[in-house]
Amino acid sequence: MKSMTTTIYALALSLTTTTLLFTGSSACPRDPLMTIAAACHQVSTGQPLLELCMKTLHAAFENSEVTEYANIATGTAQYSCQETQRIGKNLLQNPSLPKELRASYNYCMDKYNIVVKKIKAIDNAAYTCWFQTFKQDCKDVVAAIDDCAHNLQPIGPSSPLYKMVLADRDLTTLSCSLALLGVAKQWN
Repeated sequence: MKSMTTTIYALALSLTTTTLLFTGSSACPRDPLMTIAAACHQVSTGQPLLELCMKTLHAAFENSEVTEYANIATGTAQYSCQETQRIGKNLLQNPSLPKELRASYNYCMDKYNIVVKKIKAIDNAAYTCWFQTFKQDCKDVVAAIDDCAHNLQPIGPSSPLYKMVLADRDLTTLSCSLALLGVAKQWN
C-alpha cells in the first residue's frame, strides 16, 4: 500500500510541476518572495510536514512568490484527493466487501464528494488569487477528510484508503498554509 501511495504522490507531483512549468502560474500581486526552505519552515508544524513541503516543492523555482508554491501544493493535493476518491469507488465495486467496510467506504466517498469540490475551489483560489471563500473552503475540506479518517480509524492501516486519506489531509493542510503565507491572509 505504501508503494501505491508513493506512486500516486509522485505522479501528482510530476503532473502538477510539469503543468506549472509549461503554462506558468499566476503569482498574486503583493505576494512575498521566499525560498522554498523559508516557506516550508514557516508552514511546518513538525518534521513530517517540513519534509512533505520540501518534497512537494522540490522542483519549483528556488526563490518564488508564495502563491506559486501554493499552486504546486494545491495541484498535488487535488490530484491526490481525486485518486483517493477513484480508488475508494473501485473498492466499493468488490461484491465480497464486508458490510462494515462497505459502510465505512460509502461514508468516506460521500465525504470525498465534498473534498474534491472544495480542493478544486482551493486550487482555483490559489491560481486566480481570488480568496473570498478560501478560509472556509480550507476548513470544510479538512473537516470532511477528518470525518472520513475518523470513520476509517477502527479499520486503521488494514484499509487501503486510510493512509491515502491521511496523506490527503497533510497535502491539503500544506496547500492552505502556503496560500495563507501570501496574500490569502488579507481576505476574510
